[in-house]
Amino acid sequence: MRGLLRSLALGRAVGLVAVGTGLVLGATYLPAPINVGHGTSPPAAMGTHAAPVTATQSICPGPEALGIEGVTDSPAQTVWVAAVAAPVASLPSGFVSGPGDGSLTMSGLPSGGQWAAPVAERGQVVSGQLSTARSALVAGAGAMAPGTIATQWSLTRTGDGRGLVTTACIPAAASSWLIAGGAAPGRLEHLVLANPGPNPVTVDVSVFGVKGRIESPDGQGLVVAGYARRVILLDAIAGSEPSPVVHVTALGGRVAAFLSDTWLDGVVPRGGDDVVSQAAPAREQVIAGVPIDGRAILRVAVPGDSEAVVESRVLTPSGPRPLPVDGVARVAARSTKDIDLSSLPPGAYAVQVRADVPVVAAVMVDRRRAAGAPSDLAWSVASLPIRTVAGMALPVLEAKGLIQRLDLAATRGPASVRVTTVAADGQASTKEVAVGADSVSTLSLDGARSVWVTPLTGLVRAAVLTSVTDVGGVLLSLTPLADLTLSTTPLPLRQLPD
Repeated sequence: MRGLLRSLALGRAVGLVAVGTGLVLGATYLPAPINVGHGTSPPAAMGTHAAPVTATQSICPGPEALGIEGVTDSPAQTVWVAAVAAPVASLPSGFVSGPGDGSLTMSGLPSGGQWAAPVAERGQVVSGQLSTARSALVAGAGAMAPGTIATQWSLTRTGDGRGLVTTACIPAAASSWLIAGGAAPGRLEHLVLANPGPNPVTVDVSVFGVKGRIESPDGQGLVVAGYARRVILLDAIAGSEPSPVVHVTALGGRVAAFLSDTWLDGVVPRGGDDVVSQAAPAREQVIAGVPIDGRAILRVAVPGDSEAVVESRVLTPSGPRPLPVDGVARVAARSTKDIDLSSLPPGAYAVQVRADVPVVAAVMVDRRRAAGAPSDLAWSVASLPIRTVAGMALPVLEAKGLIQRLDLAATRGPASVRVTTVAADGQASTKEVAVGADSVSTLSLDGARSVWVTPLTGLVRAAVLTSVTDVGGVLLSLTPLADLTLSTTPLPLRQLPD
């Protein structure tokens, strides 16, 4: 079996529990707004014409297995969401947040419960829980809007859905590239589309595969209602495609798009993960956070009409290293190719892909103790260099064997960053980390509730590895970090002639 896709408001504040909606919000700490938009210029460029953003929105997919079109017997599922604002120590030099109070609001898509609270201090956390077929809309306002992010996660230790999933909550976009999935029996992909705006948005879904672009009318003209989500079966669009890459295009608005990849091999749970779009097609793609220890594949897609010559290598703590196979490969136009990385020795890697035409890329890693045993899989997608600050609200997992680790990758030269972590008591600590040219570096995040990366020199990408080891083996998930938009430049006003 293969691909399944799932699709994705505001109500009145009802305290900590939104009754009847499945949206439960509990404030362990207090936080701030949320925006994982990609910044294009560093805050040093902020001059008299730039000002801190005062409103941000991010969308979390919600329970991916609920509300799938045509499916009426979905299993119960619960996910957790946490949002947090960047602590002052992580903000780039010269950045000044705006005056006034700030607030954070979490609500459901479709319309659900809402809880809002004033933000007391940066670095504090707001958390929530979703157990019905809806996404979460996290909105920041006022002085706390800049530099805020949110994360969704779920941990299932037993049963068919065994796996650890972490997902960056993202702003809506007009175009999204999603890489995950496969054609093995029991492999399911769910596409979640969430519309945070009041007007309906029309969406076209294109799927690229090993034999080219898959033409299907089932992926065209999909309507996502205002303040709503839609979960679609990828199966209906792509059939049994072994190497799918999905392009979501929104017309007349923007949507947040998520691809959930889950795998049940007969009665053996093989895990799953969610992916979001970070990097548009480009001639260079870098995937940070690739912890190889067993099966791993690099997936490359060529969206354009020309064949690509693709050169790939891994970055290690001691520098670049060629791939064991297919270090240079040809990928046909409008098609995909999987490159095996499994023979690389266990370790922390990044993957660098360079081509003569624009491509997209991601890496899947797998953990399995033995043939026939349960396993888990994780996807890490290509991301952009951090220009301002990037961060993550870390999953709160009360579990033995928990590992949370920051992976950093530098390209084109040596680099350095300031890493800020915030503990459960709200205390922030910082350290500078140097990364060699075309190399990777890792840093433990034990005890942290959020992590922030501020670039100092060079080009750096980052990802967070979250893993738990239990009697069944290793459960893991990867979350690449995205640059945050901290400021906005208002359009100049011009006086019209009389």
